[in-house]
Amino acid sequence: MAKDYYDDMDSQHSRPGGRDGSTRPSRTLIVTIVLGIAICVVVIIVWYRFFPQANQGNPTVTISQPAAQVAPISDAPTVEPEVPVVPVEAATQKGEEERRQAVSLSDRPQTTQSNPLLLQYADHRVAEGEDLTSIAALYGLRTQTLISVNQIRNVQAIREGVVLKIPDRDGQLYTVREGDMLSTIARTYSPSLGWKTLQELNGLKSEIITVGQQLFIPDTTSPSSAPLTDRAPIQFQKPTAGSITALFGQPWVNPASGATEILSGVLIQGSWGQAVVAAGTGQVVDAGYEVQGRGRFVTLSHEGGYRTSYHHLENVEVKIGMNLTKGATIGSIGTSGTDWQRPTLFFSIEQSGISLDPSQFF
Repeated sequence: MAKDYYDDMDSQHSRPGGRDGSTRPSRTLIVTIVLGIAICVVVIIVWYRFFPQANQGNPTVTISQPAAQVAPISDAPTVEPEVPVVPVEAATQKGEEERRQAVSLSDRPQTTQSNPLLLQYADHRVAEGEDLTSIAALYGLRTQTLISVNQIRNVQAIREGVVLKIPDRDGQLYTVREGDMLSTIARTYSPSLGWKTLQELNGLKSEIITVGQQLFIPDTTSPSSAPLTDRAPIQFQKPTAGSITALFGQPWVNPASGATEILSGVLIQGSWGQAVVAAGTGQVVDAGYEVQGRGRFVTLSHEGGYRTSYHHLENVEVKIGMNLTKGATIGSIGTSGTDWQRPTLFFSIEQSGISLDPSQFF
């Protein structure tokens, strides 16, 4: 019996676990696990606190190194930047091309949108070898337009360096006279022009004009408000008394052909028997008679390359080769060569073959 008791005691102590026979972890193991978890949590918190970029991918680490310092060489030669060299011929050609472009574009006046008819000017400085004919051709104008606008009385004065005014169209400048109105001026020079067009072209605020005022009339030639500094080498006088009935540059019917042309002189209406005199000192180089056209006429040659002509004379008192002083009688006013009813003298002045406005000389 006693053995059995002790056997039972041994069998109870040899079973691990609780009262119910289940197996339990030891306290040491539990403490170890809790401590390990706490350490992991602390490590994670410290990692996120001090290394936040570690969770944003792999950052690029830039290692900056100071640039190497090179000590200057005291005796090193100075190197100047290379400047491109433009050949003289290329520069000249470029200049000529720019000049041609200036003539065709910028030198040609541009009209404004508010008044497309408004006349505008450009300045042209005469270059070596240029003359009125070549300059007029350069701008597509008639030579008489340049003569009119610049009030040229001496063609030989057009030399290198002279500045000419270049209008943007052919025409003339007209000096307003007593009794003139825009409508009468327009009808005189071009019936189709219209006084309103003449007003807009000259930039006038109203139709009121004053004596002495300068107006540009398109498509004809006449005096200018900008006289050339060089005066003519000879002064001319009015060849006969009377009133000027037709102006230089005005349309008229040529009695020789019956065609409407631009008047290259002036018409002076006078009285029968009225004397016609030499406008300046000169020599008679031509005289004759045309039944239809010039009628009885005389031509004088003067210094400076000038010539004066006197047409439709009633009688002639001079001969070819005679030297006349200024004011000497040539003949009398008439209507020869025409069917006019009133005695009228055609008088013209030209220099080097270019017609000039006689009213600029007297």
